[in-house]
Amino acid sequence: MENNTPRSVDSALDRVLRDSELTHVARLVWAHLHNRPSGQRQVSIARALGTDRKAVARATKALTERGLVCEEDGVWTATAPKEEAR
Repeated sequence: MENNTPRSVDSALDRVLRDSELTHVARLVWAHLHNRPSGQRQVSIARALGTDRKAVARATKALTERGLVCEEDGVWTATAPKEEAR
């Protein structure tokens, strides 16, 4: 028997995952960091996601430009996307 009851989705997560301007790796990196209680280094992110560290570096650069991640002493953490003006 399937459960067809809609589940609530974190609005920040939903907005980032639906952002077509971000690559799939960038969305995956942000979602990974968003769901962690503490930040991670790029090497650890790459290892956890099974991807290349250079791909993670490109993703964190794109996410930084959009204000979706921040870095302190080599440790990356996700930030919530800014609310869009309507």
